[in-house]
Amino acid sequence: MGDSKRVIPLESNPTIFNDIGYQLGLVPVLEFHDVLSLTDPDLLAFLPQPIYGIIMLFPITEEYEQYRKKFDSTITYDNDNTNVQWFKQTIGNGCGLYGLLHIMANLPQDLIIDNSIINKFLLSELKPGISVEDTAKLVEKLEHAIQLDDNYGRQGQTEAPSSDVQTEFHFISFIKGKDNHLYELDGRRKGPVDLGESIDGSNILNDSKLSEKIQFYINNTNEENKHNFAMIAIGPTLD
Repeated sequence: MGDSKRVIPLESNPTIFNDIGYQLGLVPVLEFHDVLSLTDPDLLAFLPQPIYGIIMLFPITEEYEQYRKKFDSTITYDNDNTNVQWFKQTIGNGCGLYGLLHIMANLPQDLIIDNSIINKFLLSELKPGISVEDTAKLVEKLEHAIQLDDNYGRQGQTEAPSSDVQTEFHFISFIKGKDNHLYELDGRRKGPVDLGESIDGSNILNDSKLSEKIQFYINNTNEENKHNFAMIAIGPTLD
């Protein structure tokens, strides 16, 4: 990946993502929630509406790496797509931050505080025609501003590994673009993955493309990792 820096991997924990999101400039009427199922109506009923996006943590297995490399070799990525914002990951183990940024950068502007860190260091600098490399440098500067390790690296319910350890898990995001298409956003890919026009106009959880793609990843991992998936969703606060 050619990482310029490595950080402590984040835990898939709504509290941690809320804390970072609020520091970056997420409006307090939104928060992250655990997603326990994409198909069980009773479990889905606990989530507030609408859900704007999903961040998924999943295992990096040999099966996934084979799929990723084959997929990337067969499609042409559109990095000039103005309907969605995608960031190349250059910070080792930083996929949690990229997952969060992929959500926040693609939310409606009124859901981000005007005078905020994410606007100052990132969103206001995303000029038309900016290169993938320059955009990646903006993310690195933003990470330096919030000091991810010092402020969030040791949070969570499990003991955090060292930043020197290569994590075997990875965060990606799913969110709708301005063209009402569902996108898979992964900093390890070569650009945004367009999954096609969204079926539901307001709630991403109602889109069968989302559940089908996530189920595809679960079905194509090895048996010991089929339960090593976690999801959090961003939607209205419950207070």
